[in-house]
Amino acid sequence: MTSQLNGVRILVADDQSDVARTLCRPLSKSGARLRFVTDGETALAEVNTRPYDLLLIDMKMPPYEWGGLWLLQELQKGGWRMPSLVLSGEGSKQQVIEALRMGASDWVVKDDAGEELLERCVKVLSDRMNHSLEFAGTSLPTPLARRFARYSRTIDREKRISEGLHALEAIFRFAAILGLSSTTPAPLRGIRPDQFAAPSMGTWFSLCTALGTLPDAGDDFVRMLSWLVPERSDHQLVQELISARNDLAHGRGAPTSTQAEQLDGLLRRFAHRASSSWRADLTVPTTMTYDGTVYVADVLSLRGVDRPVPKKVEIQAPVITGQAFLVPRDAAPVPLAPWFLTQMDETSNSVRCFQFDGMHRDKDGLVPAAPFKYAKTDEGAEVATVSHPDATWQTLTAWVAN
Repeated sequence: MTSQLNGVRILVADDQSDVARTLCRPLSKSGARLRFVTDGETALAEVNTRPYDLLLIDMKMPPYEWGGLWLLQELQKGGWRMPSLVLSGEGSKQQVIEALRMGASDWVVKDDAGEELLERCVKVLSDRMNHSLEFAGTSLPTPLARRFARYSRTIDREKRISEGLHALEAIFRFAAILGLSSTTPAPLRGIRPDQFAAPSMGTWFSLCTALGTLPDAGDDFVRMLSWLVPERSDHQLVQELISARNDLAHGRGAPTSTQAEQLDGLLRRFAHRASSSWRADLTVPTTMTYDGTVYVADVLSLRGVDRPVPKKVEIQAPVITGQAFLVPRDAAPVPLAPWFLTQMDETSNSVRCFQFDGMHRDKDGLVPAAPFKYAKTDEGAEVATVSHPDATWQTLTAWVAN
């Protein structure tokens, strides 16, 4: 048994379920995790709720006569960028051409799928994975994009492993900040006050895991966490890499070559899923107007490693200018303060980002007024004061179990 697609998540949309399962048997034997649906509408709902690395789309299925084209059109309109491979039958040549124009990566004639499907899937995914780090550096929120860019350009083996572990921790931290910002405060199981006061890499992952169990956890947080660990069984590798990071930090030895390969694979797969499915903007509003119906905000979009991009967004409620917001494609903006703060330099049109990094303590310990600590997300100079009125231990107590 080969393992060319080990762990790859593939959604198969075909109304001929028995035929589709037979055609996809080589993919399953190669390690892919397959999910089957029988129409485009169900496929679109699946993409909205679970991470997938590749879509296999039959051209002729519901809804309508050419449901495959309908699905590709809806994915394109919705901002999804995951690779897709279309399955065509007799008499659908024109529809295949249209599918490729709509962004499909490749196509396979159903009659030839038994011999070609595995090879085509491997090629499409290999091409995407080879460019996934580059995609992450241009399409992800700036704090993550910078970490992926540093990892991508590092050649020295030991330094590359270290940068990879930093990138992994950056994912945990950013996801946790999204969770804390978009979820109703509630005690987090297994999180102690001292962990909040001085969070480690393991703490960030534990925070994500605990937040993920809450019933109203924010959608973008849940989606981001699923790109890294879509199943509970995927946690083991992450825990092993956290242990490797702890060993490296305490001089107990460097990660093995196998762990380095696993880390690279994990980061590439996350980068692929995130670049395919990230549909929100990390923004800082600079001005705002109201036309009697909606608010129009001028914002700086923090995406990739280049300078912020000026944009306009329409929102239903006012936001505080100068503070970071996540603006999802189909939902209300999410304020990220006090967990994530920004400072703007109006002369250079640049924005610096700072993330929650624990608590300042005095001789009395964690008193209600104890302020947050922040860590910069760039390589610029240290900043003496970064603060917010709600950035105190009092805010954190709602998340800590008594």
